[in-house]
Amino acid sequence: MVRVEFLGGVRTVTGSATLFEKGSLKWLVDCGMFQGGKEIERKNYNTASYHPRDLSFILLTHAHIDHSGLIPKLVREGFRGKVICTKVTFDLCEVMFRDSGHIQEMEAEWQNRKNRRSGKQGTAPLYTVKDAEKSLRFFSPVEYNEMISLNDGLKVRFQDAGHILGSAIIELWVEEGGEEKKLVFSGDLGNSGQPIVKDPSWVREADSLWLESTYGNRLHKSKEETAQELLKIVQEAIGHQAKVIIPAFALERTQAIIYTLGQFMRDGHLSSIPVYIDSPLAISAK
Repeated sequence: MVRVEFLGGVRTVTGSATLFEKGSLKWLVDCGMFQGGKEIERKNYNTASYHPRDLSFILLTHAHIDHSGLIPKLVREGFRGKVICTKVTFDLCEVMFRDSGHIQEMEAEWQNRKNRRSGKQGTAPLYTVKDAEKSLRFFSPVEYNEMISLNDGLKVRFQDAGHILGSAIIELWVEEGGEEKKLVFSGDLGNSGQPIVKDPSWVREADSLWLESTYGNRLHKSKEETAQELLKIVQEAIGHQAKVIIPAFALERTQAIIYTLGQFMRDGHLSSIPVYIDSPLAISAK
């Protein structure tokens, strides 16, 4: 029997991680960092359900830190298994992990300056840039649609999730008592018709499905309506000789906005205007 424990991504958006046990075998699907304030970020220090060295492998859906960001910490604490993901996810994790390690170091330095002023003990970063770089040695990238044998009675395949470049729906086949069951993990799913990433793949069947639902209770405007709203705002700003500041996630969202603005210029809806990106991570991930 396969035992399942949800470690994050439940009643909160971040910290996505699910622990699986089959006999003596243990593995994770995703290993995300909790984000969103001190209270929830304390959960990043809790691995009470398992010891990292007991994990045989991690199946990683995509590179966003709320799905991947605790992998360097697990390696620091003894994880020596494989991190299995798509090749593009590995490429993005190289950028994301170094950036995250730098942030952890800077936040610890800031906290320690504050602690010294109040006579409190210092604190260590969750992990360092060096830890982040070391963790990349344990990655085992695969191609989309490639069937991978993990262990006797376990095989896995990654399909395109259409969320960000490299993102994957994970299909996992588990054999028990001569019977094979198929488990499917959606990861974060993208919409169809996006400018940069492909549409999500169709998965034909599953015995058990783990489905993300970040926006499951909302109705969004169409992409066309959203693009026209952006165009109107930028046109009004140009008319008033003003500037538009657009806060956006560094990975995928920033690139999609740049693409859309460029398309407006190519189509003649906008004059050629300067666009500045103030994000080293967004530039590195381009």
